[in-house]
Amino acid sequence: MIRFKLFPGSLKKVTHLVTLALMCLLLSPPSMAKSQQLVNTLSPSERQWLINNPVIKLGIDRAFPPFGSITENNEYVGFTADYMKLISERLGIEFDVFKDAPWNETISLAKSGGIDMIAGLVNTVERQNYLDFSPTYIKTPTIIINDGLKNGYPGDIRNLENKIVAVEKGSFVSDMLSKEYPSITQIQVKNTELALSMVARNKADAYIGNAATASFIIKQMGLNNLFYAGTTPYSSNHSIGVVKNNPMLTSVMNKALASIDQETHDSIANKWFGMQVRPHIQRSTAIGLATLALLALALSAFWINTLYRTKKALRLSERKIRQQANVDSLTGLINRRHMLEVLNYEINKPKGSGSEFALLFLDLDEFKEINDTLGHSIGDELLKSVSERLRRCVRINDTVSRLGGDEFIIILKEVHKKADIERIAQSVCDTLNKEFMIQDHQITVSTSIGITQFPKDAATADDLLINADQAMYAGKHNGGDGYSFFDDSMRQAMIERNQTLRDLKLAVPGNQFELHYQPILDLDSGKITKAEALIRWRHPTRGLISPEIFIQLAEESGQIIEIGEWVFREAAKQAAIWQQSYSPTFQISINTSPLQYRDNGIDINSWCHYLEQLGLTGQAIIVEITEGLLMESSSAVKEKLWHLRDAGIEVAIDDFGTGYSSLSYLRKFDIDYLKIDQSFVSNLSADSEDIALCEAIIVMAHKLGCDVVAEGVEEKDQSQLLKNAGCDFGQGYLFSKPLSASDFTLLLNSPNRPNDSYKDSIDTSPKTKRATPVSAAL
Repeated sequence: MIRFKLFPGSLKKVTHLVTLALMCLLLSPPSMAKSQQLVNTLSPSERQWLINNPVIKLGIDRAFPPFGSITENNEYVGFTADYMKLISERLGIEFDVFKDAPWNETISLAKSGGIDMIAGLVNTVERQNYLDFSPTYIKTPTIIINDGLKNGYPGDIRNLENKIVAVEKGSFVSDMLSKEYPSITQIQVKNTELALSMVARNKADAYIGNAATASFIIKQMGLNNLFYAGTTPYSSNHSIGVVKNNPMLTSVMNKALASIDQETHDSIANKWFGMQVRPHIQRSTAIGLATLALLALALSAFWINTLYRTKKALRLSERKIRQQANVDSLTGLINRRHMLEVLNYEINKPKGSGSEFALLFLDLDEFKEINDTLGHSIGDELLKSVSERLRRCVRINDTVSRLGGDEFIIILKEVHKKADIERIAQSVCDTLNKEFMIQDHQITVSTSIGITQFPKDAATADDLLINADQAMYAGKHNGGDGYSFFDDSMRQAMIERNQTLRDLKLAVPGNQFELHYQPILDLDSGKITKAEALIRWRHPTRGLISPEIFIQLAEESGQIIEIGEWVFREAAKQAAIWQQSYSPTFQISINTSPLQYRDNGIDINSWCHYLEQLGLTGQAIIVEITEGLLMESSSAVKEKLWHLRDAGIEVAIDDFGTGYSSLSYLRKFDIDYLKIDQSFVSNLSADSEDIALCEAIIVMAHKLGCDVVAEGVEEKDQSQLLKNAGCDFGQGYLFSKPLSASDFTLLLNSPNRPNDSYKDSIDTSPKTKRATPVSAAL
């Protein structure tokens, strides 16, 4: 028996509440009553969130009947669709349904934050990296389907080993088979219809998937030769998946699902699955009223009991909120907010003994590369381990804080001697230089530390942080892996840097950029076939500013996105001119930043549209990327590289040999060119190690179907050696320095352009025949 605790004097209140609840329930339509009940369970902050967010971007599986599909009239229908419609009505919100996105694109949108939630999918460990899941709202078995004649009755999934099984691409079944049954050969197709068709046409031995969907499609498509052929230990536990870091929406959806009673659930299920639900009990008016009264009484008593517990719950919540407000959830160190409180407390101490302190600003060197190549989970574990080591480096009264990302702050209290600060800073560097073992990965990191002192260098928290940050960057520019003390010269450098940043924002709208072009020659024919576009900034008062200065600032500030867009459009316009006046196959190569390939970077559709306006194909442009970009694990980078390939825009790896890349990635992304870094070319001679390295790169590139461009060619002997080694193209001062567009045009039209003098001095006999590319051989 369930007892509700009523406090003295509350019986009269309960009677009034019961009466009021009965009137509301009897006089309101059922849907309004259900909606009101749901709204009553929401907290004030959840209600306000719904007011502020009346439209929720909803991802769906558009080809997963009877759970969800799109009709000829572009309507979203199915069991899951009805659930979402019911939730929409009860919460008074609108779902913006992404009807046109295929399933793999829906998943990508969830990973990038392009949608708010997915209506229905199975909760897997991998998906928990980017989604928070509701409780399961429907569970269906995962079964085996085959033709029943050729392949008999397998009965158990283990009997399908060494067989061919059709599955939906990106489904949890596909992931499960890969991990637990690698001997089963998978044919991955985009939807269930195609998977079942493969089995019906004897292209696969069996299908493994959702029982309800398979039954629906077999009946719909008339696949009468397919039969149920066995069970699996798995089931499809459908949940709502809310994109990470949206706890308010997660809580609201959980409460919305909880508001759907069994009778309503069975009604929707019966509509779409044809399932037998528990018999409907006919109720008389008296029974209905009695049920409503009991419900109202229970709700009212629960509400009173909840009020009684509120004070205690609030105390616990306040304690938890204080901890969340002051502690970094990943590392357990104090966070930026609490660190500033400590810093201001130290600043405001009475002047005299104990008021001096030092602030150390730490940034891990190359952490981003570790994160991009090994994944964010490894990066997070590394940050935890770094935090533990930092705690061990300082004294008990010092403060260690995580500022954010891979940045940390250490406040060394009551230090008077520079030697004491140096000793602790060196201890931090030495400790972090020791190898980390993270999930079977041996990782070595270093750190750059900027140090500022109070009150010697600054008197406010903001100025101390700025000074330490400036000192840290000065150390990074000197190679990192060490510490630097702030001095006045850094203050002046910071002022100049900030002024350059402000000026940089005006450079594109002020038409201060220009492109120069350096020719790229075909080493066989000596003809200019391409050019690399090199940006120049002609400042109105400071004159020509080196790209080495402003490109790094543009990347740090994010302005590289706008600058990169300008470079593309200018280069494309010039390519159109030279294709018309010089050669219809002339190409211009542009340098791009890794930032352009991440979220909110290049809009490749816009690029393609612009090329079409100019009458150009994608092959007019070559984009140069770094080796490291290939190794990035983010979906945005991969999708942009594939999109470039699909658009016909060729891709070159710049400065090849100076970074780290995987040969499999060169094939995966269909790279067109490798550019040998000029450091390999500058000391090239017949008996040098560099020629052996160049020859190895050239042979490898040709095996992978890539052409090779040698950068920094300055001597005729270098050019001849490269040509003999099979190099395709050359670029450097031997042929021409970078020229303005007008001077480059004169060069193209000149009777004494580089190819003539080049051919006079270079052996023009055919170079060694290239090996057949691996891709062609396959």
